[in-house]
Amino acid sequence: MFKFSLFSRTERQELQERRVDSLPLKISLQSFLRILTPFWTSRDSIKSWVVMGLIIALTAGSIFIATSINTWYKEFWDTIQQYDVDAFGSQILVFVGLASVHVLVSVYKSYLCSKLAIDWRRWLTGKVMNEWLEHSTYYKLQLTDKNTDNPDQRIADDLNLYVTSTIALFLGTATDLAMVVTFSIVLWDLSTAVDFTLWNGYVLHLPDGYLFYLALIYAIVGTAVTFLLGKPLVKLNFRQQRYEADFRFSLIRVRENAESIALYQGQKEENLTLRERFAAVVKNYILLINCQKRLNFLILGYAQTAVLFPILIAAPLYFAKIITMGSIMQINSAFGNVQSALSTLVNNFSSWAALKAVVDRLALFYDGMEQTENIACLKPHYGGNDFSVAHLQVSTSRQEILAQDISFKLQPGQSLLIRGKSGCGKSTLMRAIAGIWPYAHGEVTMPDNGRVLFLSQRPYLPQGSLRQAAGYPGAPEHAGQTERYFAALGLSHLIPLLDKVDLWDHILSLGEQQRVAFVRALILKPQVLFLDEASSALDEPTEKLCYELIHQELPHSILVSVGHRQTLVAQHEFSLSCVDSRNWNWATLKA
Repeated sequence: MFKFSLFSRTERQELQERRVDSLPLKISLQSFLRILTPFWTSRDSIKSWVVMGLIIALTAGSIFIATSINTWYKEFWDTIQQYDVDAFGSQILVFVGLASVHVLVSVYKSYLCSKLAIDWRRWLTGKVMNEWLEHSTYYKLQLTDKNTDNPDQRIADDLNLYVTSTIALFLGTATDLAMVVTFSIVLWDLSTAVDFTLWNGYVLHLPDGYLFYLALIYAIVGTAVTFLLGKPLVKLNFRQQRYEADFRFSLIRVRENAESIALYQGQKEENLTLRERFAAVVKNYILLINCQKRLNFLILGYAQTAVLFPILIAAPLYFAKIITMGSIMQINSAFGNVQSALSTLVNNFSSWAALKAVVDRLALFYDGMEQTENIACLKPHYGGNDFSVAHLQVSTSRQEILAQDISFKLQPGQSLLIRGKSGCGKSTLMRAIAGIWPYAHGEVTMPDNGRVLFLSQRPYLPQGSLRQAAGYPGAPEHAGQTERYFAALGLSHLIPLLDKVDLWDHILSLGEQQRVAFVRALILKPQVLFLDEASSALDEPTEKLCYELIHQELPHSILVSVGHRQTLVAQHEFSLSCVDSRNWNWATLKA
């Protein structure tokens, strides 16, 4: 049973962490724009630009309401100071009106932001999924890239986090900048120069605009200290996402291989592996919350100080009888808005750190997909009716030659058996012919306009009904014969379940799955059929039945099989046998 510990880091994890730790802000910005620009420069973004315009208009409206409420603070508290009952009632009505408009604007702004996020995410997820699935990129990543882990998490979680965080943080930043400008003017207008006498006759001279200057200094100092304390959060967030995904993936593997684990009685080993992976989650999370705790001390202390600080700095103007109590409350409100706006990093540093970690992970994923574009797999040519291979050379990822100068031609109705000891490269040869193995060169020609089908030792049964799985991929015109083929291959007991949606790869035995795969070949009627040990789980009579049915129903199809059993010899006309690591022999099995 395979076992490992996350606490003894693999080379792959160390490389990832070095790359993330060394990513400068410039690189992160480039990566951010790399993800951002495709959608916003496409035709599909026209509607989203309109929505963005409405959000900006609502944001401007919310800022106007905020300035109106700021003015209301002065008038309301002056009314209280003057004991004016009639004006008090009027001010309450004014506030109700302002608050109602504020609620309306805020609700629609939130709704439009969510609408913008789902439209953007739909487009971005579709684009990335296409790039991941096209040209077998998902398979090449698994073979060649050692930096990209958990592509499912990148697509399902990180793209969502990127979109929602970008909208929230950048619209929030734009709003804060507008608030800074607006309420800085208010603070400047309210802070006239004043000489304030302290103890022992010492006179403190406060210049024009001093309220704004103090608010600016207060926010900058808090932001700088928070940046230093919160910097480790970027790396910790990155690790946490990866460890969580690794733990989840291990749980999924136990579920998918439940029968094998039960037969091996391997639950103790699996439990140990799961605990080790979860221990990595807990260990990193403890580091993360300790870092967050230090940051929270600063954030909460900073926020509490901000309650009293504006009143203290406005007190000289009040005691000099330059401003009223209402002006103090107006200054308190304006200072709070400026301080909150200038302290975006203070209040949202964790969110910025999480966004940077998301961008860094997506950058590794994007880099991995781009690198696979430079991997030239052998692409078959299409023409004529024959299947031919010319001067084919296949190597391992370590450049060890598995086969060289292989050439042959098969005509419609002919069959070939590829044989050799385990590990000699039979399945790799099939992958090279299929055009998904990146370490091969030569020429492969497939019949023109003909369907090519590959059946592996463990068939792929997609989500859906058993009928859909049998006809995968596509909706062939001969799918109506599904019941007949199921009966012919001894699967009559499954006919009543053909339209039931279930996890068929978990329900059916491997032998049943392989027979369903043969049904797939009979339904799709490929011009070239490749069987990579596709009957290994079948007994010899059933295997013979499957092959005879293929020959009977697909008399003009070219058949290429990989297998060990001697019984397969009778089902093929030619053989290609591995002699050693480089030499393969061609032989005629039957005339």
